[in-house]
Amino acid sequence: MKQSILVLSSRVKHGELVCDTLAKHNILATIARDLQEALFLLHTENPAFLWLDLEIETARSILAEIMDRFLHPPPYIILTSAFSDSADRADMLDQGADACVELPVDLREILAILNAVLRREGRIRCIHTGNLLPCIEYKDLFIDPLRRHVVMRGHTVCLTPKEFDLLYLLANSPGVVFSKEQIYSHIWKADGYLGISTVSDHISSLRQKLGLHPKNKEYIQTIFKVGYRFADER
Repeated sequence: MKQSILVLSSRVKHGELVCDTLAKHNILATIARDLQEALFLLHTENPAFLWLDLEIETARSILAEIMDRFLHPPPYIILTSAFSDSADRADMLDQGADACVELPVDLREILAILNAVLRREGRIRCIHTGNLLPCIEYKDLFIDPLRRHVVMRGHTVCLTPKEFDLLYLLANSPGVVFSKEQIYSHIWKADGYLGISTVSDHISSLRQKLGLHPKNKEYIQTIFKVGYRFADER
């Protein structure tokens, strides 16, 4: 999974230093100058982490705004500030922060938090079969099954749950042809013969959202009178 962190700091020079240091640890860091830019980047870039380096009162209002704007879970939020006591930290955790770190910050502690989250993510990826659900990177397409996040040509693609499940089903088995009946049975958990048109409609919508022409064969391929498959060029 590509790791990225969005940094919103009231100390610009500190934020730039942080980004340079994190880059040395293969973590892509982006600086947001204010709340509006942060909200825009949260929606368009969908970073794995959000680091708020702010005063308590500013952090409180920003956390409230983020929690109010997000219909899906926000990224893992780290708050660094000058906490007066444990009650301050507890309040920020209740507001939506996932970790609170006292100033001055030791960057090693932040890296340890990031690594701890990633280790836990690796365990969460283990599903009922005991196997890992891998992220998929193919040409301009990136699919993260854990966060149910899709990026096409550098832009986040908003899919419905069924559209995502359909895309991941195909992309996770490149070259394998799935009939419309098989797809419907697998995704909708119902008799496949009842959902042929539903599958076709979802494929059409999926292609449109990914910016693919119906005849484009680089990604999703139509197998005449059979079904669909994902290109097998990996």
